[in-house]
Amino acid sequence: MNGLSQRNRTLGELLTELKSRMGFVAQGPASNNNNAVFTSFLQEAHDIMYAQLNPVMMRKKTVITLEPGSYLYDWHNDIEDEDIDPQLVQLVWIVDGNERYPLIQGISEGERGDASRSQPVRYETLNGQIELWPIPDRAYGLMVEYIASRPRFNQPSDRPGISDRLVFLYALSLAKSHYRHPDAQVAVSACTNLLRLEKVRQHQNRRYFINGGDHTGDGRVNGENGSYHYTPGGR
Repeated sequence: MNGLSQRNRTLGELLTELKSRMGFVAQGPASNNNNAVFTSFLQEAHDIMYAQLNPVMMRKKTVITLEPGSYLYDWHNDIEDEDIDPQLVQLVWIVDGNERYPLIQGISEGERGDASRSQPVRYETLNGQIELWPIPDRAYGLMVEYIASRPRFNQPSDRPGISDRLVFLYALSLAKSHYRHPDAQVAVSACTNLLRLEKVRQHQNRRYFINGGDHTGDGRVNGENGSYHYTPGGR
């Protein structure tokens, strides 16, 4: 879990507030009968608002512990309990003490036929898993640097990848419309206003270069009136 996501409330916390705002908590344990539909509203809200904001994807690193004799491992960040998309992997290293050794992507069939054991130097994706060659001869760390895709949002402890308040307000508008509450439009308006503010905030936090100048490769752009700093990827 990273510091940014910890600022957002969990799915379980949002579910409790949503049931409270909808007046279902007063039903006691019977209110749990509505958990599935309210969870669905929150998940739909997360999907739609995430697509609306299209937040800058985060670069992450995780270390997978290797075992002697095992050459297949899941593409998974165990610390944050999230799957890693192999297509979004940027770099892979072997960690041995304080040293790091980059791995080359690609394993030939001839190399696969070599069952020797030593420090891995190559990796590939095989049947959805990380394949290493040679087979690890002892315990190493496998550091994976990747770009995180949209976070999982189906377990009570999961946190949204965007403002939890925005997710809640959209889910509230869905719930009130579903149950035909007369103030449903109030929730819709509140969500629309917050979404607009979030989009404005996104643009305020980004820096753009002027006149389409040439990139210098060092975080500057050469324009007609001099050099301007920019942030790669709009960060």
